[in-house]
Amino acid sequence: MFSHLFRVADPYRDLHQLQRQVDALFSDWARPQRRAAQGLAFDVLDDGERYRLVADVPGLRAEDLEVEITEDVVAIRGVRKVAVPEGFSVHRRERESVQIARSFTFPSKLDPEKVEATLQQGVLTITLVKRADAKPRTVTVRSVDV
Repeated sequence: MFSHLFRVADPYRDLHQLQRQVDALFSDWARPQRRAAQGLAFDVLDDGERYRLVADVPGLRAEDLEVEITEDVVAIRGVRKVAVPEGFSVHRRERESVQIARSFTFPSKLDPEKVEATLQQGVLTITLVKRADAKPRTVTVRSVDV
């Protein structure tokens, strides 16, 4: 009977609800930018003679990518542009234009003349041959009798 007299209303209930709605709005809005900011994930493999870099680059064409090699650094740059076709307007946009820039420093010197980069079905593969003077050399130990 008197329960409505003794019930204490939460004065912050509406504020908490508003905060949840704003968080949800910004979470949805920032999702594509977070993916773009993370950049590409590369696998870097070493078989002793060469390195191989592999990355998924969906939506990029070979002409959208640039690979630059110095003696121990590889820099990869690319741009994926997303345009609205003529005659259309945007109803909802989740795909954004992305700029990619990554570089890798290797412990061995690379031979820039023997680098190969291929793009096949959205997978970028860069093969980097180690310079002959940078490859580890095995030395045979001789026994000397005194």
